[in-house]
Amino acid sequence: MFSRRETLAGTAAAGATLFLACATALPAAAETTVEATYAATLAGFPVGSGTLTFDAASNGDWRAAVDAQVRGLATIVANRTASASASGRAGPKAMLSKDYALRIEGGAEPNRVDIDFAGANVKAVSATELHFPGWDRRIPLLPEHKKGVIDPLAAFVLPLAPGQDAMAQANCDHTAKVFDGRVRYDLRMTYGARMEVQGKQGYSGPALVCAVAYRPIAGYRPLSPAEEKFERNLEFSIWFVPAGDARMMIPYKVVVGTPVGLLQVYAHSFTVKGTQTAEDTTASIPTKKR
Repeated sequence: MFSRRETLAGTAAAGATLFLACATALPAAAETTVEATYAATLAGFPVGSGTLTFDAASNGDWRAAVDAQVRGLATIVANRTASASASGRAGPKAMLSKDYALRIEGGAEPNRVDIDFAGANVKAVSATELHFPGWDRRIPLLPEHKKGVIDPLAAFVLPLAPGQDAMAQANCDHTAKVFDGRVRYDLRMTYGARMEVQGKQGYSGPALVCAVAYRPIAGYRPLSPAEEKFERNLEFSIWFVPAGDARMMIPYKVVVGTPVGLLQVYAHSFTVKGTQTAEDTTASIPTKKR
């Protein structure tokens, strides 16, 4: 098992990376733009912050860009900054990736990933060689693991068919097959609940909460029995809200259970601009509503 310091460092790094999944920016002809700032807490303590721009066009094209950094007490064990970008197209029922780039700086070594997609398959991938404990014992990654997949950011966007109710329970029911440049994993989502987001001004409305089950497929190191038990019982949920007039939903809040407490990434501000929107819509979550 890992020491508490190693667990905190890993959790803080995961918190920064999680911002990248939460943020999902775009072609010049974007019709809907979401700009948001996110904050992260671990066991109630602030550990990170991030900014998001998400643009979507009427034909389903989207591009994502986000910056995040570790803050607060987490800087004691990890002081990292992260940025990521991705683009793709949202169909009526599925996401397609075009490209993905990840940069994490400030750790013992840089972490960089670049992926190009052709349809649902990986066309080319470049990733920094990592040297984590047990990394040389990882489950082999085979050519078939790079087929029928999407990037990590696309996995956190829900496509909506024309006229489809954004709060329909069935929107949660799917499995995202993800390749992040090193690891192939599934995110199986099921309906959890419908919650209300109460903003101080502007946007206030429903959020579709999807429960998420993480399942590693290949490219990961074998887990210990204790780690496997933790993953099977992992608390993981995403609060999705509509991205303005775009036929897509993006995360407003993400909750993940960790060995040292609950990690929550939530939108502190959430602004939507669009050609069909009469005025900008802003939502700000009061502290007591977290």
